Amino acid sequence: MSLSDISPRIAGQDKAAATRVYRAILQSIREGALREGDKLPDERTMSVRFEASRGTVRHALAMMEHQGLVVRKVGSGTYLKESAEQVLSATDLPVAAHHENVPTYAEILEGRLLFEPAMMELSARRADEEDFARMRQQLAVVREAERWLAFKEGIYGVHLAIFRATHNRFLIQVFETVINDRRAVDYDGRTGVHGPVSPLVREQAVRELSEIVEALVRRDGKAASRLAEEYFTRILGSLSLYG
Repeated sequence: MSLSDISPRIAGQDKAAATRVYRAILQSIREGALREGDKLPDERTMSVRFEASRGTVRHALAMMEHQGLVVRKVGSGTYLKESAEQVLSATDLPVAAHHENVPTYAEILEGRLLFEPAMMELSARRADEEDFARMRQQLAVVREAERWLAFKEGIYGVHLAIFRATHNRFLIQVFETVINDRRAVDYDGRTGVHGPVSPLVREQAVRELSEIVEALVRRDGKAASRLAEEYFTRILGSLSLYG
């Protein structure tokens, strides 16, 4: 199996970014170049194909393993899991539609990816018990949400609680603006704002957000930053396939 069809997506971009490798591999899955059960090329081959370091490729594969897309077998290689297409097809993403008065979802995600992971260090240092209680309260909203609108509100509630934990009014105002922009377009809901949310989507969101929150509770800003970067990279990468 060859990845030659997707290598042009890397050319002309930041070849050192694991996010670009990650998104290219996702695209290959979407287009059928990689199928469930397939063995991925080894790190050296992908490093050459994508003109990226082996560490960059390894980071991209680690993100995919974390979200349940691949399994890495010692002494054998990396394989696309049998459930990979189910995980991708269940991604409950809004449409990256154009709006004249507010940024698109993709634009917002790109901006958040630039600064929000780094902000986790500040939240980890400054958060108090009330902040942690607020984060967990919003996680419960996400966990119990049966409808898409409640689910999205819960997710944004978790993020807002993390922003509030910085105790920085500028950062809090920035994210309140983000929420207002998303509400203004009903979150671009492709399934309808009152439609049901997929249990698989809900479980994945709860798991990823819970990991970020628990890292903050441990005051482990570096781990929270890494988890947040992976979280936004997954969503932005998937958006490029489905938006």
